[in-house]
Amino acid sequence: MAISPYFDNELNKECYRVQVIRKSAENPSIVVRKRADKITTEAEALKVEKKLIGEAHRELVGKEAHGMSWLVLIDQFELAMRNEDVFVRKLAKGSQENYISALRGHTKDWFKHRVDQIDKAKAWLLLDRVERECSIAKRKSLRTAIDALYSWAILSNRIKSSTSIPTEGYKSVSREEEPLPEILNLEEIRILLREAKAQDNLWYPVWALALYTGMRSGELYALEWTSIDFENRMIYVHRNWTNKAGFHSTKGRYWRAVPISDEVLPFLRELKLKSREKQFVLPRFHSWEDGRQAEILRVFCVGIGVPSIKFHTLRACFATQLIKNGVAPGKVMKICGWKDLKTMQRYIRLAGIEVKGATDGLKLLPEEKIMGEVVNLFNG
Repeated sequence: MAISPYFDNELNKECYRVQVIRKSAENPSIVVRKRADKITTEAEALKVEKKLIGEAHRELVGKEAHGMSWLVLIDQFELAMRNEDVFVRKLAKGSQENYISALRGHTKDWFKHRVDQIDKAKAWLLLDRVERECSIAKRKSLRTAIDALYSWAILSNRIKSSTSIPTEGYKSVSREEEPLPEILNLEEIRILLREAKAQDNLWYPVWALALYTGMRSGELYALEWTSIDFENRMIYVHRNWTNKAGFHSTKGRYWRAVPISDEVLPFLRELKLKSREKQFVLPRFHSWEDGRQAEILRVFCVGIGVPSIKFHTLRACFATQLIKNGVAPGKVMKICGWKDLKTMQRYIRLAGIEVKGATDGLKLLPEEKIMGEVVNLFNG
């Protein structure tokens, strides 16, 4: 960079010349030069210099991306996520690891290709192959990761903004079969809680509070007595915990209130008496801290003869029972902390409230008297 005065014969006066040179640290052969002449004041020269520096930087990034390998771009994307780059959508650490795992695991054939060589043909063939060899879910995860990488690369000028995402327009002819979700009915929920309490299972208070509140495992682990308002009968959910990231905000990054029912109020008061001024509402287990809560619940369910479910299903049981009891879906969404109506629709279908009573008017079977005569006729 340099601002130098010179005499301009054409203008017949003293002027300033600005020169900016940018060289790539990754590839020294990539050099960008910018120059401006005939600037009449030093103040204006400083403004022009600042403008040319920005232009040179953007052009250099674009040229570097043009010759950058796919593997290098993945490395830079991973670093950007870790450093919370302004152009990367904020993701939990687990989601970041899933993105990089999908990219490194399924795009090995692209590693030595330049980024500008990755076109729609390569991307669509890759997505088709992953779907055939792995699953539709794996293909969806990979596409999400590729799309996220390209969105970041385009916004941050590592790829020119005119470049389209190569997965754009891809449509699979396959459709993932929707499995019937695992769930417990009301009687099975009662069996689970009754047996856990009778066996004095250490997990009983955790399972009970999950079924009474619909809170996630990490939210239950992070729940403190200061977040429980006994006077107004509310639990304020504003923290979460994971064994990788520790304590942090809830999944939706906002707090919510969960009402305390008549049944759960004495349960919480009893827990409070037993806690002996402890900070957290629920006990601490190594198995919980190690992320084995789903495994332990499944084993217990099998042992007592109810369907094997994962820990997160307790939340689904809570939501489904509320809907069956006539609680408006909008309220259930607020209590559980869902913003996506698609998630809510799943539980509405499980509860069956949209079709409940639709077949009550059918009278297909013969009346009892007529049915008896038919049976006698065949017996004769």
